[in-house]
Parts: sequence; structure tokens; C-alpha cells
Amino acid sequence: MSTPETHPELVENDDFELPADIFEEPKDFRPPTPVCSASLLSVSHFTLIMYPIHLQPPTFEDYTRESEYLWNAGLSMTKYLDKHKDLCIGKRVLELGAAASLPSIICTINGANKVVITDYPDPELLNNMQFNANANAPDALAKGIIKIEGFQWGQPPDYLFEALGGPDERFDLILLADLIFNHNQHVQLLDSCKACIAPGGQVITTFTHHVVKWLDRDLKFFELAVAEPFNFKVEKLYEETWTPMFPDDSGDERVRATVHAFRLTLD
Repeated sequence: MSTPETHPELVENDDFELPADIFEEPKDFRPPTPVCSASLLSVSHFTLIMYPIHLQPPTFEDYTRESEYLWNAGLSMTKYLDKHKDLCIGKRVLELGAAASLPSIICTINGANKVVITDYPDPELLNNMQFNANANAPDALAKGIIKIEGFQWGQPPDYLFEALGGPDERFDLILLADLIFNHNQHVQLLDSCKACIAPGGQVITTFTHHVVKWLDRDLKFFELAVAEPFNFKVEKLYEETWTPMFPDDSGDERVRATVHAFRLTLD
């Protein structure tokens, strides 16, 4: 085995000292932490006060772009649920990947019996969900109508049923607002939907094709949903045109501006 060549500049020198601040970042090295500002959304006679979350590295840096906006698909779903209050009244509701929790909160305001709001079990994200729930439906939160839980798709959901009163209880309405762009999580997401849906229940999903070239990957979710072992029936509810969230992104702007809504049910 050959011995690596010794470089004079790498020979140990006891007289050499590193500056004490060598690991300190220069001033203004990073952009300032964004201030979390409220967005107001009017639905019927009520105005929701919503705070998107700003998660800073290294807490959960890959999630930052997803959590710091109120996404068109979530806004669209919220408007739809407010228009169709019968979907909420007296129902047991589960939202997956809730982030700012807009759809869950409008279900609560419109008379849901129980609303379990879930997202990835990151404390900062869950705290923001708690904050939004308390800002808009404090009585429901205090009475236990709203329950906030960390939940990873595809994991055992048994503890989510405790809020409904027992291990045999399930949800009448499951909400997925702008989640199917997580292509490598489609199976896990469908696993959770099937495990949590009550007989006669429904899953409502809204989404936008944010990356136009991956449109087919988004729609793979529905191919999986109708096939074994899930066997969901899929029905298109509506399409709406919104202002694209990121106007400078590549791809057909009309595609990126469209929100699609589908319903999934089981026999």
C-alpha cells in the first residue's frame, strides 16, 4: 500500500491558531427570518384569520416552501366546504397534511361533530395548527371538538380514533388539500385514507399541477386509488381557475392556475 505524499502546508504546526470566530456567520449572511403575517379569508358571514407557518432551518427545512403559504387548493376546498355545509354538519372530519388547517377550521365553524387536524409530527408545525385553531375556533378547541395530532401517512392511525370515542370509530370526511404532489407518498396516503374512512364516508382532495411536466405523476394517485388494494371510486367535483401561486415558475400558466377537486368513496 502506497503512503500518501506529505504536503508541507498540511504539516502540523503548534504555533498555528484558528480565529476564535471562525465558525460564526458574517453579518447578513442569511436573509432575515420572515415575519409571520396573517391572511384574512371571508367565508359566508365569517372572516378566518390564518397564519401560514415559517419553519426555519434546521427544524424541517424541506417543508418550508409548503408551509409558509396559504395554497390555492386549500383556499378552494375551504370555499367549497363552506358552500356545501351539509358535508360538515354533524360529521367526523380528518384532515391530513393540514398545515394552516383552513379546511378543518371551516368544517368546525360549520358544525362538524369532531375535527382531527393532522400533519407531520414537527412541534413547530403542530404549534402553528394549534394557534390557528385557537384564533378562529377557540370554544371548539377548548371543548375538544378540535383535536390536533402529529401523524405520518401510512403509519398505524389507531390513536386518531380515540378522539371519536373508540377504536372502532372512523371518519365521515377526510380532507386532502394539495397533497398529491408528494408522489412517493401516494401509497401511504391512500393507506391512511382507507384505514380511516367510515362506511359511507368520503375523501375530498383538491390540487394544482404545480410542476407541469410532472402532471402525469400527480394523476398517478388516482390510478392507484381505483386499483387493488384500495378500490376507491373516483368522481370529479369541479375545476376552478385561480391566480398561479408562483407566476415565474415554468410550464403552462393555465395548468398551474387550475385547482381540481375529486371525491373518493368506497362501496
